[in-house]
Amino acid sequence: MTTVSSNLAAPFVRGDSGALRAAFVVPPSAALAAVAPTHGESNAIVERAFEQFELFAARLRAFGVKVIRLETPSPSPLASLAADCAVVFEEGAFLMRPSDLTRRAAVAGVEAALASASVPIVGRIEAPGLLDGGDVLLGPDAVFMGVATRRQAETGIPGFAHGNAFGREQLAAYAATKGRKTVDVAMAAEVRRLRSVASFVDAETILYAAGLLDGAAFAGLRTIVAPRGEDYGAGVLTLGPRRVLTNLRFRETIPLLRKAKLFVDAIDLWEFGKVGATPSTLALALKRD
Repeated sequence: MTTVSSNLAAPFVRGDSGALRAAFVVPPSAALAAVAPTHGESNAIVERAFEQFELFAARLRAFGVKVIRLETPSPSPLASLAADCAVVFEEGAFLMRPSDLTRRAAVAGVEAALASASVPIVGRIEAPGLLDGGDVLLGPDAVFMGVATRRQAETGIPGFAHGNAFGREQLAAYAATKGRKTVDVAMAAEVRRLRSVASFVDAETILYAAGLLDGAAFAGLRTIVAPRGEDYGAGVLTLGPRRVLTNLRFRETIPLLRKAKLFVDAIDLWEFGKVGATPSTLALALKRD
């Protein structure tokens, strides 16, 4: 795995709604085409996914984000889910132990890239713990973690692998040392990642898919609910308070966000969207103001 050297300094990430200044991104694996779609469409077309990835990276740069591209030899079909490998806090990065065995090698590569970017490692999920960074949201004073619950999937999609209680307890223990509470978010097992269906768009407002998550977890926050049928439209990448990057295919969600007075930049990322990968899962935030 290679990276562009970039020296960063603490504080790194206070919360998901701060202005995004630097991020890791990972190009798609050729194996992406083998992933079963989550939306009843054809499988992802890898050539188009590469084009859309380059557009995504270019759009981030246009917004002033330092984009650090990681080249990975991993054959994992979901190699582009950069957010799965770590969660970055103010003090440094907490490394994950992904639930997908094919993603484990990627964490070592991310650890090396973090060192190159001068981001210290503050902890890691140890066996038998499992946790995917895509199942973690950082609020202003709390860490939200997705907990998959089995139910009859409305879409007929089987449940995906997610973390376990051991992994969540390890991250919660670290968060507690920094004065952050942790909140479990019950979510349907067929959700790809918590970040795919919930996003902080500012410090007090969360966008989420009510049909797939238990909204009680967000008590005390202002909420925007994604329309049913466009649940994955809630997986926006927040570029700064009330400024988001989204997949243009969610035609009902985009007007809803603009009506809520959010600045919305929409690009085509549908080859990733077919497998439940959203802008929020395609970037690992390293630095937010």
